[in-house]
Amino acid sequence: MMARPYCLVVALLLLAEASSHGEGVSNPGFVVRVTRKGLDYARQYGMATLKKEMATINLPDLSGSFKVGWMGSMSYEFKSLRILNFLLRNSDLSLRPGKGVTASLSNNYVSIAGNWKVKKGFITLQGTFDLSVDDVSISISLNVGKDPSGRPTASVDDCSNSVGQVSIHTSGNLSWLLNVFHERIENKLKNILKQEICGIIRQSTTTHLEPYLQTLPVTLMIDKVAGIDYSLVGAPWVTSEGLDTPFKGEFFCQSQCSPVPLDAPPIGLSQEHDRMTYFAVSQYVFNTASQVYYQAGYMNFTIRNEHIPLDFPIQLHTKSLGAVIPQLSRLYPNTELELEMSPEAAPFLKFSPGNVTLIPVMNIQAFALLPNSSDRKPLFHLRARTNISTTISVRSGRVLGSLTPGSKLKLELIHSNINFFNVELLETIFNYYATYLIYPTLNAKLEEGFPLPLPRDTYLNSLELQIHKNFLLIAANID
Repeated sequence: MMARPYCLVVALLLLAEASSHGEGVSNPGFVVRVTRKGLDYARQYGMATLKKEMATINLPDLSGSFKVGWMGSMSYEFKSLRILNFLLRNSDLSLRPGKGVTASLSNNYVSIAGNWKVKKGFITLQGTFDLSVDDVSISISLNVGKDPSGRPTASVDDCSNSVGQVSIHTSGNLSWLLNVFHERIENKLKNILKQEICGIIRQSTTTHLEPYLQTLPVTLMIDKVAGIDYSLVGAPWVTSEGLDTPFKGEFFCQSQCSPVPLDAPPIGLSQEHDRMTYFAVSQYVFNTASQVYYQAGYMNFTIRNEHIPLDFPIQLHTKSLGAVIPQLSRLYPNTELELEMSPEAAPFLKFSPGNVTLIPVMNIQAFALLPNSSDRKPLFHLRARTNISTTISVRSGRVLGSLTPGSKLKLELIHSNINFFNVELLETIFNYYATYLIYPTLNAKLEEGFPLPLPRDTYLNSLELQIHKNFLLIAANID
């Protein structure tokens, strides 16, 4: 198997004739941009890798016959041909917005060595030769698209190369005879080199690049509840800043649930180009996750007295809460309580420059757990509102999150079966429950995060995060 940098290089360096964006699809939830700096990084690796690949070309033996004046017909053989050096001098990568990327290598040099033999009847002349080829040029066009599953595809649309001047220097007895037919040998070697160079590129595309592209994840399972869809919603497209690839970027239920009723907002990528690659993660990605976990009921919490630390002064018990709601201890003396908390709707993140806001609305219902019975009596129904401070980070190719209270819970009494009571007295208690019970549970899940769509053995460094309108921008370099 070829080394990982080669696959990465070919994927970035040879992306030509990529179709323009706009296939009648909705906005992507996730966009990856490879900048000129990233493409240049790939170009440098590509030069070194291509040089190694060219050294592996197997040149066939050459044989035939020729006439030399009064000597008549003589047979010849060129054997044990091997490439000594392949010097890549110039390479160029130009972006053609809406059309593709042109990759070309020019003014390259190849040196070849081998053995020669000439026979006339029982007479055999032989020796060695050195051959140099100047001004070897290569031009490559690669079609990049997507297959029905949403994975990227690549195929060589065109490969052309030209070979300039060929010079042969020979040694051995009567090596001057080779000057008689050197032109014929030069032309044969030119044709072989042309075929072999493009043959290597086509073979590498089929055997290395295509399988490598298949390692780009289309769907990733996050847990038993949700997965994320990273299928392409269009072929990569070229801009003046680099190569952009649009992904769906949508969370989905692993079990049956309703489709996510959201549309991804447009992503306005900035003109920054200091890093090799940029990942634009729409707020749509996070909000589809919220919708999926909300529908699956994983945002609902039940708090019982066993969850309350023993040293906390207010337990979920009528004896304890009676100081705040006196009628509780009269109606249900010495009775444990239970709280059920659930969002009224899936809470959505909103991205604005430098800020991520989350303003959930929660329903809180309290129940009395009747002694010696599985029954419970509904007590009251509250609505809770708050602002939550959201922090997003990236580590090891995963997007992580954490929540901290941005404001105190504000409670509103919706219904009561125990008559009116002072809701404000409960706010301190419920804020404690949220801070020490709900937030840690949520943050433990958010700490797991979700992965970025990276091909096999691709790693990021020098990470920087920015919050823009509607999306999170992750700048990175590639290892």
